[in-house]
Amino acid sequence: MKKISITFLMLLMLITLNAKVTESKDVNHTKDTNKTQAVSIKELNASCEKGNADECFRLGVWYHTGKEVKKDIDKAFELFHKSCELGNLQVCNRLAFTYENNQSTRYDMNKSVELYERACKAKEIRACESLGFMYEKGKGSIKQNHVKSVNYFMKTCELESAACSKIGYAYETGINLHQDKNASVKFYAKGCDANDTRACSSAGRFYLENNSTKKAKLFLTKGCDLKDAWSCSTLGGIYAKKDENLSRSYEDKACTFGHRNSCSTLGELYFEGKVVKQNITKALKYLKKACDKADAKACAMIANIYLKGEGVPANKIKALSFLDRACKFGDKDSCKK
Repeated sequence: MKKISITFLMLLMLITLNAKVTESKDVNHTKDTNKTQAVSIKELNASCEKGNADECFRLGVWYHTGKEVKKDIDKAFELFHKSCELGNLQVCNRLAFTYENNQSTRYDMNKSVELYERACKAKEIRACESLGFMYEKGKGSIKQNHVKSVNYFMKTCELESAACSKIGYAYETGINLHQDKNASVKFYAKGCDANDTRACSSAGRFYLENNSTKKAKLFLTKGCDLKDAWSCSTLGGIYAKKDENLSRSYEDKACTFGHRNSCSTLGELYFEGKVVKQNITKALKYLKKACDKADAKACAMIANIYLKGEGVPANKIKALSFLDRACKFGDKDSCKK
């Protein structure tokens, strides 16, 4: 985590929360600047005392910058803490980061954890994530604790389903987190439960790679239901030797959802007529979809169908058009014709 100064931190806080602060009551200004400042401080103090978290933060910014009142960093932090206690979770997060930052004069890892925990319990996602990383790495006086780390990341996952896949991937690859395949699939499964398509396909892939086809099919089926082309195509491959009709059904879904190889596979099946009855119309439908997705082989097959007039009237112009596409997509033989 990048280290920054307290001054920059608070300015960043001011920018982040500006939208919320501007919703607070505007302070009237007069020509008498000193009188205006006195009234403003009085009003902000009163509002803060009544429990307005945003006004406490705003007043804290005044004391921190010293632009409206005499600069008083301790007073500023007192107000920032009050804003946090009153429920401004973004302020809690920023304060926690300040105490976590070992270049800060207020460096206090335990205080940082306390503030992050307060925000995490109130369902602030970034706070839970920060705690996960702190316990994952072991930072300052905080000892490394894999169990706590996973628990906080799981909280993040529960609050935001898209986070499940990211954390699962981090554990699977060892990027940012230590490699842990079991933890990885745990997060993928949780994400899939929340209808995260990527999590379903990732969990399915994990179980396939670990020779657990039965579990893989459960996740891939849900992934396919969520319109994940790869999940549908993979199911098509799984059922290819067991149930041809079901296999084609999944390949058809995969093609519909944009999986080029599935379109090409179905096109070849209907053209060859070995597994199913030959149907040139269907073959062309699927092959054209594959060709439109830059499948050189599919384009070349269509060209040959029109050159030879197999099931359709011969059409040299169409054939040359598809040969040209096949050549552009990398089929060297098509370039020679």
